[in-house]
Amino acid sequence: MSSPFLLTYDEWMYKLDQAYVMASAAEVHGLVAGLLSAGVEPEPKLLLPVLQDFLNDGQELSQEVKQHVVSLIEQTAKELAKNDFSFSMLLPSDDDSLPERLDAMVEWTQAFLVGFAVQQTDLSLVSDDVREALDQLTEVTRIDIHTTDDGSAEENDEAYFLVLEHIRIMVLACYTEVGQKFSAKTVSNKTLH
Repeated sequence: MSSPFLLTYDEWMYKLDQAYVMASAAEVHGLVAGLLSAGVEPEPKLLLPVLQDFLNDGQELSQEVKQHVVSLIEQTAKELAKNDFSFSMLLPSDDDSLPERLDAMVEWTQAFLVGFAVQQTDLSLVSDDVREALDQLTEVTRIDIHTTDDGSAEENDEAYFLVLEHIRIMVLACYTEVGQKFSAKTVSNKTLH
């Protein structure tokens, strides 16, 4: 499966590392997807300050990383809006070790939940389905990646892909129920007289 992202996971990690950003590529993408799914417009000027706060201790991202992040925001917004399950998560390739992929999957999910919570602070406003999706995503963050499993490598890989698919479905549920609804409302800064 070819990646829809302009950079591979390893290229992202290299660029983040070169720019002294302490976050992983999975965390960057998870945060972007969480913010968009919670209804933040896919506007870099709205997203970049939040990303810099959470991923880089409030420090400005380098110009190069910023450009890549803007492309990632645009790509992620397009994929989510398609609503055809083509949404991909920025994670290590299938060639990487399972613990490495699991670790990134957990980081991605944690960052998604943080991004969602930044925008949607009152979960009483969202549907039961969205609350259920968020609960299930929270469960994913509790996966112990260091547990030795009796399953074969093939079974473990299959389980990993099933969990990934489940995360994608939960993310799309959040985006459809919340992201599209809330981003459709334009915020007016005009005072009513």
